[in-house]
Amino acid sequence: MEGDLNRIDFNFYSQIGAFKHDIQAVYKNGDSVHVDIEAEGSDDSLNKYIDYLEHGPLRKYINIFRTEVSEVVEISGFTSLKVHKDDFTFIQKIKNKYFKS
Repeated sequence: MEGDLNRIDFNFYSQIGAFKHDIQAVYKNGDSVHVDIEAEGSDDSLNKYIDYLEHGPLRKYINIFRTEVSEVVEISGFTSLKVHKDDFTFIQKIKNKYFKS
C-alpha cells in the first residue's frame, strides 16, 4: 500500500482488523508512505481482511492498494517491523521536505 499513512496509525488499524478477522500478519512499514502486509488465514478471512483494509474508514489515506498471492510461511500472531525502503541522503530529505511537487 502507498498513501498518506504518516498522519494516521495504520499499524494499529491493520492490527485490529487482523484480530477481528483471525489473520496472522507481518506489518512492514517502509517509511511514511509505503506499507507491506504479509497475511495468512482462511480464504474467507483473508478476503474480509483485504476488504477491511481497502474499503474501511482509513481508505481515504490509501493511494495504491495491491494484493499478491504467495506461499504460506506460517506466520504467528501480528508482528510490526520497521524497514527502510530507501536510504535518503541529507539533501534528498531537505528536497522532499521543502520542495514537494
